Amino acid sequence: MRFYIQFISNKEVKVPSNIRSFFISFIKKVFENTDKLLYSSLFNSKKAKPYVFSPYFGEEFKEGKIGKDISFIFSSGDFSLISSFWNGILLLKEKKLDYIEIEGEKFNLNNIKLLPNKKIIGNEVIFKTIGISVLTDPEVSAKDFKNWYIIPEKDKIERFKDVLRKRTEERIKYIKGIEKKIELEFSIPEEATNSDTVVPHYDGYVRGFRGIFCLKGEPEILQFLYDYGFGVRTGQGFGLLEIVKQI
Repeated sequence: MRFYIQFISNKEVKVPSNIRSFFISFIKKVFENTDKLLYSSLFNSKKAKPYVFSPYFGEEFKEGKIGKDISFIFSSGDFSLISSFWNGILLLKEKKLDYIEIEGEKFNLNNIKLLPNKKIIGNEVIFKTIGISVLTDPEVSAKDFKNWYIIPEKDKIERFKDVLRKRTEERIKYIKGIEKKIELEFSIPEEATNSDTVVPHYDGYVRGFRGIFCLKGEPEILQFLYDYGFGVRTGQGFGLLEIVKQI
């Protein structure tokens, strides 16, 4: 299930390097106001988050500045978590705390809506990244920036597939409590283009990719990736997918 959350302001602001942290702080505020135990389980550890979100900086977004309209999509396959998120939003509205503050400017909550629920019924889906997707190789040191963040490049595609399966299995184990070896095939359609992207994040940088790709696997695994996000750092605003077509 997914929510679309929109904020508006009276003026544009400069883009801070840690822009995603403002959305993360808002999500924390939502859960802190609705369920203390859930908040503790979500944010008092560095384990994989059972949700994914992606920010959008509005139609007026341009180099160095954010327009008067920002938004994000929040997704999870956990109905109780989605319910807590919704209730938390309502409580923030009651307390008049339903805003994000960036560079001293308040972006007030303007709209929130539940997006149509999409069910994956087949074993092959073409996805499009919303924002950036990130995958890290557990066999490479985090200090090796170029190889720690692994991209679906031709010379690394097999390794990318292996890492994707491993990371997905890890996240299923943590989020669903299920240990399962999965079959998951990743490919890029001939007509599609994918771009390697480096973005500032907190005090450093994150490398990821954006574009269109095809995944083959059991419907429940594809649904998991759609609901909870692709790759890693989904709780930091990376890995949200949209369904282009079910085959």
